[in-house]
Amino acid sequence: MNNGKISTRYARALLYSAKEKHSEDKVYIDICLLNKAFSDFPELKHAISSPTITDEDKMKLLTTAVGKDANAETLLFIKFIIQKKREDYMPFIGLMYERLYHEEKRIVLSTVTTAVEIPKETASAITSYISKLRNATVELRTKTDSSIIGGFILDIEDNRMDASIKGQLSKLYKYAGH
Repeated sequence: MNNGKISTRYARALLYSAKEKHSEDKVYIDICLLNKAFSDFPELKHAISSPTITDEDKMKLLTTAVGKDANAETLLFIKFIIQKKREDYMPFIGLMYERLYHEEKRIVLSTVTTAVEIPKETASAITSYISKLRNATVELRTKTDSSIIGGFILDIEDNRMDASIKGQLSKLYKYAGH
């Protein structure tokens, strides 16, 4: 079996179990924290994959990553994953849970990247626009990247609208034959 199938099966099982206990929102928050920990600390993935680290230490690492207020359902799931020796898949399971949760709750994940920080009113207007466009709840993340010079890059799930100066200059450069 490949990463995708295994991750999807475990993520679906977690979502199903959490829904039965009406804790899918709390589990989602925990999984987002866990995903952020995997993203911020790549060593975490290596540590939980290491055969030299005990299951107890792996459990401590992952429970620390989700925080002291973690939902019991999340902690039980982490313990189960470790017992089944599937901890290598935990980063993929976490990402898949997020995706399945978004589908279930009709949430559209969007990111707007600007050269400078945007005001809350602008972020609110973007959220409202995407919400009307997609007829769904929007989870908007904002990023700043001074290299885009000006304008913005809007990512809505798998679609990208690049209205940045850097993007326009790049298109012009390609059009000019370089």
